[in-house]
Amino acid sequence: MAPIRDNPRASVGDRASTALTGDALCEPRVVIIGGGITGLSAAFELASRQVPFTLCEASNRAGGLILTDRVDGFTIEAGPDSVLAQKPAALELCEALGLTPKVIATRQPRTAYVLRAGRLHALPSPSVLGVPTTLAGIASYDLLPWSARLRLAGEPLVRRAAPDDESVASFFRARFGAATVGLVAQPLLGGIHAGDVEQLSMRSLFPRFADAESRHGSVLRAFRRQRSRPDGLFRSLSGGMDELVRAIERRLPRGSVRVGAAVSQLAWAGDRWVVTTGPDHLRARAVILALPAPAAARLLDPLDPVAAALCREVPYVSTASVAMAWRREDVPHPLDGSGFVVARSHNPLRITACTWVSSKWEGRAPAGTVLLRVFIGGSHDPEAVSLPENQLVETAWRDTSAVLGMSVPPLFARVYRWPDAGAQHTVGQRARVAGIERRLAVHAGLFVAGSGFRSVGIPDCVADGRAAGAAAAHFATMNISPR
Repeated sequence: MAPIRDNPRASVGDRASTALTGDALCEPRVVIIGGGITGLSAAFELASRQVPFTLCEASNRAGGLILTDRVDGFTIEAGPDSVLAQKPAALELCEALGLTPKVIATRQPRTAYVLRAGRLHALPSPSVLGVPTTLAGIASYDLLPWSARLRLAGEPLVRRAAPDDESVASFFRARFGAATVGLVAQPLLGGIHAGDVEQLSMRSLFPRFADAESRHGSVLRAFRRQRSRPDGLFRSLSGGMDELVRAIERRLPRGSVRVGAAVSQLAWAGDRWVVTTGPDHLRARAVILALPAPAAARLLDPLDPVAAALCREVPYVSTASVAMAWRREDVPHPLDGSGFVVARSHNPLRITACTWVSSKWEGRAPAGTVLLRVFIGGSHDPEAVSLPENQLVETAWRDTSAVLGMSVPPLFARVYRWPDAGAQHTVGQRARVAGIERRLAVHAGLFVAGSGFRSVGIPDCVADGRAAGAAAAHFATMNISPR
């Protein structure tokens, strides 16, 4: 087997970031703490409004979870591989950055599968997050036993007073029947967030489902009225998702982004916020915390212990992914779709999902080869992220080959680890965030944004970051004292 390189976060993206580092203003109007897509979106908004700012990122590159690796003609996403087209903020940002010609849709066929008891079951079309929306689709849904299909077909007859917030599992049991929790909700909806559907919030993560019930009295009835998109739900960029990060960076003023600049303290002094990073003290009228919730909590502790405690209530999970490539003739399966998720309660495999990258996206692998991306870890397997590289690769190879039939090792493998990187919007998330925002309202000029709070996915993070940037710009240019 070719050499295996672990998560190359230190080597990807540095060239673009270092071009932006340098002496930032000692007294910018706004300081952004955190250089993921939320912080970068806030920076883009501030730059568009010509408001001076400094962005401080603790790691050696901007972009956060968006990380693209390029190996021998293969384009590998270490983090998210797409944005949801139904949420416009990310695509609108792409348009503003001149990236629209590079936006691509998923390839046909777009079939996704669920692995149950060693067999791949295709999701019927049309369906929404694994739930068929037509009677014909329900009848042919061989992932579910007939009794479960009959229960699912009766969903429009279910009448209940929906709670303000509940778990994904509770929602699925009530509306679609108990069998759908382990076979549909956990592998698909839980898999998206590497979480436990018994804990994840339906209202926070999948509001379209909850809204369909409250507005129409039936999820199936509501979605039958909606026309599916002929070009699919997801979009990516032809050269990789990090093109979005690089394009934002090119629009920011030179010296406005500091990488390798961990912030150790946030304090109020006189009439300004003071942000301490290394030996530097940046004074600003407004501060945006575009950080994971636990990191925000550490900075908020001296300012507002209650807000900090609420931030610490947001749980995070760790995941790992393994990218592997084969010659096409060495993979017996036709790879006729986008990949599969694993119904854990019905399989002995350790992996949670496998994306058929070269089938899903154009231009991700050289001709005559295939690229697969395998996922391990999450709330049900927290130790996986700490496994040795060779064990992660062996697990990914063994489990994937058991499904797809490969008998030879991959051409190469790359391991990517994301410890404590996945925010879990569990039941009560909206109330927690509302409590944090109420507490911070008394600290004028202090804003929070990102996936640890209200945002779910890249489009939400973009919208949240730009909204925080707009609010900070408005505050920082007002001719008043912050307190």
